[in-house]
Amino acid sequence: MIRKIARILSLPVIWLLRPVKIYAYCTRFALLRRFILELTTAVDFGLIFANIQNGAMRLHHQVFRGNYIFGKSVMIVGHARASQEIPRSRMRVSRFMGVHTLVHDPAVFVTNAGPISTSQPARGVLRRHMDEQFFTPEITTPDFGAMHAACTPILLEWAQDPKMAASLWPIRGTVTRLVVKLLAKKDISRAEADRVTAAYLRRVGEFSVFGYYAPWLLGLLGSREGIRRDAFRPLQERGVDNLVIDMTLFAAMFSVGTIVIKSVEFTATYDIDYAALDRQQRVRFVIEALRLYPTVTCVHRILEEPEQVEVCGRVLQLRPGDEVAYPFVCINRDPARFADPDAFRLDRPDEEVEAVLSWSKGPHACPVKDLSVLLTVLMLDTLATRYDLRKLKIFDLEF
Repeated sequence: MIRKIARILSLPVIWLLRPVKIYAYCTRFALLRRFILELTTAVDFGLIFANIQNGAMRLHHQVFRGNYIFGKSVMIVGHARASQEIPRSRMRVSRFMGVHTLVHDPAVFVTNAGPISTSQPARGVLRRHMDEQFFTPEITTPDFGAMHAACTPILLEWAQDPKMAASLWPIRGTVTRLVVKLLAKKDISRAEADRVTAAYLRRVGEFSVFGYYAPWLLGLLGSREGIRRDAFRPLQERGVDNLVIDMTLFAAMFSVGTIVIKSVEFTATYDIDYAALDRQQRVRFVIEALRLYPTVTCVHRILEEPEQVEVCGRVLQLRPGDEVAYPFVCINRDPARFADPDAFRLDRPDEEVEAVLSWSKGPHACPVKDLSVLLTVLMLDTLATRYDLRKLKIFDLEF
């Protein structure tokens, strides 16, 4: 109900800001443009929390009826153009969805900040290091049986918890344990996983809310020190690499943890008996869930040459240094690429399944796509041994 009210209240705000944002990109006065975008970005920042990230993207797509402006980015929603441009992006940006959030603080977040947002050649050096050290064939092309064997003790312990699905904490804490096991070959206790996951969520929330508009509060709250002490340090003491820690906690909070909970919701929304699906259908189920609800909302590109983008019938002349972004939740619903784009379908042809861009594409593609999908399947399988997922309600926090 709260989300429905937020959506109703957000629509007129977006309608009112639409011509203002377009004017900002058309005016010859650079100072006026920056002033308008700074003010409208603050409003868009609030719309993220009112509607959740994917919800805010879809509302803007609906109002603009195509490409749109969000924060300080021009958002490209066409699948054909996005699939061509995403792989060739070289210069990156430290904003997320065109607004300043946690990703701009590389002093805190290892992979979710500086290195992942930087340009070549530094990004290439880091990626090669990660490929050599962590993204082995065992991780990038995982075997379901081997994964199941490695994860079974943790999944069995989770299944014995009478509150295994009572809220987000048992689920996201279990993801933390599983990813540490798979990436670092380390075992951590359920209590320890719950503590570091909760600490990460709290501090990420602080960085997201206050990092740009009230950074002094981060010092008052001890956000930087707290996330290192309470989330990172316990895993460091176990011998887990910093990059693995950051990837693990990000997976628990925003990737696997989110899509597990969202998949349960989708079984009810679309009346899908998950337990009756075979393994291939379960994999298709997770991919379809991620098509409709990508856990990474956007990727970005800083222009190196002038480009044109049409927004609301106006051709905007973008200049080098301007920012474009690609919102997956809109691209994955492009009717030119996906039949019945808003429907949840397990019978989509292979070419449509392969066209899902939720993991990005080219040199920026997620190296653990297959692992994350299979890990989600394993967790849903475990939940399905105790519950009819269609009747399961899981409390979650989304932002």
